[in-house]
Amino acid sequence: MNVMKSIIASMLKLPPDMDPLAANLIGAIFPIIKDGQTGVVSAMAVFDLTFSQFRILFVLDSEGTDLAVNELAERISLSLPAAGRAVDAMVKMGLVSRREDDIDRRVKRIALTAAGSEALAQIADARRGAAERFVKKLSDEERAALTTAVATLSDLTRKYFAGSPWATGNSHCSPESPK
Repeated sequence: MNVMKSIIASMLKLPPDMDPLAANLIGAIFPIIKDGQTGVVSAMAVFDLTFSQFRILFVLDSEGTDLAVNELAERISLSLPAAGRAVDAMVKMGLVSRREDDIDRRVKRIALTAAGSEALAQIADARRGAAERFVKKLSDEERAALTTAVATLSDLTRKYFAGSPWATGNSHCSPESPK
């Protein structure tokens, strides 16, 4: 087990004092994540998204409600001017919409558009593709073993991430969201 931990730690540059179970979990899912990254980045490129713009789409989708530009800036750790520029570009692309707040007309509310939801869906499809490619390679016995392990992992993530949209499957970026 220590040899495997050392190999994983050196590949992923994990700290040597990391919990072995956490290191093994990362080592197990890392190849699937890396396989999906190429597709995710390609999908982002189709929409000409920067990582900050992707994070804005992700936050709007996760929140499920319109947000003010300052709220977006805070959630993705961008300055207000940088967030404003990112939103301006995304409005031009049709990925988000901007409207005046119902109570304070000085505040601009930003919402995800159908095109923004489609962008997130295509990015999620790329991520799902990596998992699909992996499970298609498994034997029946491997599938059965992984099914049991994933059921346990799913139960634990729902328990320990109960308030998260990812644990409930509400987000396009969730592995459980429908295509």
